[in-house]
Amino acid sequence: MTILRKTIAILSLSLCAAAHAGTPDDHFLLNPALIQKVKAANAALEKAALPEQTEEEEQEDDKYRKNGELPVERFILSVEKRPVAKSIVTKQGLSPKEFGLASYALIDASLYLTHEAMAGKAEAAKMQAKLTREQQANIALVRKLGPAASFK
Repeated sequence: MTILRKTIAILSLSLCAAAHAGTPDDHFLLNPALIQKVKAANAALEKAALPEQTEEEEQEDDKYRKNGELPVERFILSVEKRPVAKSIVTKQGLSPKEFGLASYALIDASLYLTHEAMAGKAEAAKMQAKLTREQQANIALVRKLGPAASFK
């Protein structure tokens, strides 16, 4: 098994585990306009070249990580605490909370589709059965919209 396949397998397991945990982003429903806003906000954030987190901020975030993943609430807080990031997000018509939830939901859907392309049909069906209705709808939407909708 290649490193890429192992990484995707680990990420897909965390996706399934997150679905059972019932995090807010697991029940967040995407729509095409929201995906466009999130992608536009991300592009603007990349262009802004915001400073990286300080060592102290990273250590604080590490206290909240679960299975290596930063909870969506902490991500939202990090956007709210950074005036430039918050401004960029709001210019796209999103609140920091909506941006965080939509970003995590879009990442989950994109990861699933990447895993699905590499897994067998039986494994993919088994994994999808464990997802929330909203996650399943998000996957269907990202699949329908095509590669341009996915997080890369």
